[in-house]
Amino acid sequence: MKDSMMKYLFPVIVAAVATFTILPAMATSGDKDPGGALISDFKAQSLYRAVKLRWKVKAPFEKGATFQILRSDSFADGPYSEIATVPYAQESMEYRYVDKRLPGESTYFYKLVIMGCGETYGPISARPFFSLPST
Repeated sequence: MKDSMMKYLFPVIVAAVATFTILPAMATSGDKDPGGALISDFKAQSLYRAVKLRWKVKAPFEKGATFQILRSDSFADGPYSEIATVPYAQESMEYRYVDKRLPGESTYFYKLVIMGCGETYGPISARPFFSLPST
């Protein structure tokens, strides 16, 4: 009886553990630290016909590292395309990038990848405005 019960419970337990394990990795937009993360405060700000991305480096790391910025024009799940790379500078702890090449008024999703170590942050989203506020 025990073996047959485990046969049915095992997939449920594995699925629950997998879900628990994956959730912190998805919440790496800077609001929650998944432990050992190199980046904090990865945020997007909506601007007029643009989106400003900001992030902070928690501690200096390997020279020659590059930040890869990916954007999805439609869904948080992708597909994502590279829109820019930003070189890492040891003297800088804060970084910014302004995405001005937006095809239209929509919600855009962004990911930040540290090339070389494979850490990925995001997705985060922003919806730029395409008409100036009335005065």
